Amino acid sequence: MIVDATERQTLFAARQTLFAARLNAFLVGIGMAWVGASTLVAQDSRPLARKQMPRVQTFDALFEPDYSYPYLKHASRVPFKHQVQKFDCTNAWWLAEISMLAYANGDGFVERQLRTAGMQGAKRYTSPENSAHHTQAILTFNADAVIVAFRGTEPQEWKDFKTDAKVQQVELISGGKVHAGFQSALLEVWGQVQPELERLSAEGRSVWLTGHSLGAALAVLAAHQYKKPATVYTFGAPRVGNAGFVKRYQQPTFRIVNNTDFVTEIPPPLAYQHVGELVYFDSRHALCRNVSTAHLVQDKARGQGEAVARRLREWSNLNLDKRPLKPLLDHAPICYAVHCWNSLVALREQSEAGPDRR
Repeated sequence: MIVDATERQTLFAARQTLFAARLNAFLVGIGMAWVGASTLVAQDSRPLARKQMPRVQTFDALFEPDYSYPYLKHASRVPFKHQVQKFDCTNAWWLAEISMLAYANGDGFVERQLRTAGMQGAKRYTSPENSAHHTQAILTFNADAVIVAFRGTEPQEWKDFKTDAKVQQVELISGGKVHAGFQSALLEVWGQVQPELERLSAEGRSVWLTGHSLGAALAVLAAHQYKKPATVYTFGAPRVGNAGFVKRYQQPTFRIVNNTDFVTEIPPPLAYQHVGELVYFDSRHALCRNVSTAHLVQDKARGQGEAVARRLREWSNLNLDKRPLKPLLDHAPICYAVHCWNSLVALREQSEAGPDRR
């Protein structure tokens, strides 16, 4: 084919134009990447901010699964400390968020949230459809840790309330007695969870068990059943067993309680006792450890008294909202997640301020 001079010039000009366009696109891409990286660095360098409780504090807003909540946001900046066995605010925040995520339905949503936070996988376990219980748990893991979170009581699920109501005690083979409903509910899924937990922990991962409310009780019973070393964080946990069970329970456990949370006071202490170290959020939302019984009673009374006075002032102004009473509000899983995060931020601020400014 013969190409004359005019066609060669046209072809050459077209190639120049195409080359210039590709070069420009390449340079723009490099520039955008640089800007994006700079923005990311700038964001990562910003101080972590405290969180606020939801403005709308209705029962549904506090206790129904929240699919708009940014679960484990900033996980890349605050990674899980798999090697820390003592109480740690970072791990408390992670496990509070995952315990709240356990209430969500749909493996796709849960797995997306966990993978975004850097976890490598997630599995969900549920009771059989014809079961008397409605037990659910999620298992997630990364290269260093495997976490099992049991879901708590769902407000619209009557089977959960039947589980909670079976307060008679059953004897364990290992000794001691525990809440019959909790033990029966755990056994509905433990046969599914245990083999996967054994497989993942055999590869060198540390084991963490957690849950909120009913899920907290199941986490304690699962840890006792597991027998191998595991660290347990519970949020708003009810009492699980009698003194004999507490004596035989060996797993390191941190029992996190938010001020007047009423679930932490049931079943009655005559036949039931708590396990683990108390970590207490007081009426000012400050994290406290080694709290005396006298201070605990006094602070709970102060928190409840201030809430009653505030509600009376609101009612006198005809502000009749649907906010739950404080002992129920303090039980909301979002409260535990927010308070754990804010305690983490406060510790970071103290560390960055240095000893001279504390």
